[in-house]
Amino acid sequence: MNRVLIVNDQPTFRLQLRQLLKRAGMAVVGAAGDIPEAEAQVRALRPDLAVVDVMLPGISGLKGVPRLRALAPGLRVILVSAHHDQASTFRDAAARAGAEAFVQKDDLDLDVVRTWPVRRERESPA
Repeated sequence: MNRVLIVNDQPTFRLQLRQLLKRAGMAVVGAAGDIPEAEAQVRALRPDLAVVDVMLPGISGLKGVPRLRALAPGLRVILVSAHHDQASTFRDAAARAGAEAFVQKDDLDLDVVRTWPVRRERESPA
């Protein structure tokens, strides 16, 4: 089961996304409202996947991706945003930042979430 961290400054969106991820069979292990809080949770919780809003207070989601991945190199990151007018720009910037994908919030549904990569089992030492 994917262990997911939600990083979004809107509590209502965090709740809705938590419910959607649960319906998709994923376990939400934490939620953060900004990148510094997300960094602490990545250290403590070691999620497999982080769903990060592009527009966060302080450090943007785009600038936060490399910071989160530096803490957990295997962490997969999906960036999301409600800003339709900048979707193309965000998609390109997400790829450059090291995110696996960019998804517009209005496009988030069960089918989209189910296409996200399945957790790769960690290899055991030989």
